[in-house]
Amino acid sequence: DKSVHIAAECTNHCKSNTFSSGVCYAEVEVDMPLGLVEILRIVEVHDSGIIINHDTAKGQVHGGMVQSLGFGLSEDLLVDPKTGKVLNANLLDFKIPTAMDVPDLEVDFVELEDPTGPYGNKSLGEPPVIAAAPAVRNAILQATGVAMNVAPMTSQRLTDAFREAGLIKTISVD
Repeated sequence: DKSVHIAAECTNHCKSNTFSSGVCYAEVEVDMPLGLVEILRIVEVHDSGIIINHDTAKGQVHGGMVQSLGFGLSEDLLVDPKTGKVLNANLLDFKIPTAMDVPDLEVDFVELEDPTGPYGNKSLGEPPVIAAAPAVRNAILQATGVAMNVAPMTSQRLTDAFREAGLIKTISVD
């Protein structure tokens, strides 16, 4: 056995802790029989302190919004329950959003200076990924009255939920 145990210890006494925050608004149109969601408008606003480079910051938020929309609407990892093999292990079958799928993304910033942060700024790395999927989920709820508590909200899952809620009638042909 050539393994070696390595341990480290560090203590940091923060005198303050700054939080970045953000909010997202989505307006959608829902085609219930097809289970399709069209995002008509989506806006994300972040308080990340003083923004040093607005273009880079906007790009960061755009990227996070697209990741969140993919998580919320299309990125469904399918796994064979018997073998554990991923069934859609390529970009043809695993649906990440493309430029054709994403609406115009609106971004704005509230620049409240953080006196303890470098140059008065705060975090803007992961926060943009958080809000878009729940905003779309809540917009679907407002539009249809159906609360989707699963991600991704694929067309099949949406039509199943709408059918279960009595919003889509199944017609049998005799």
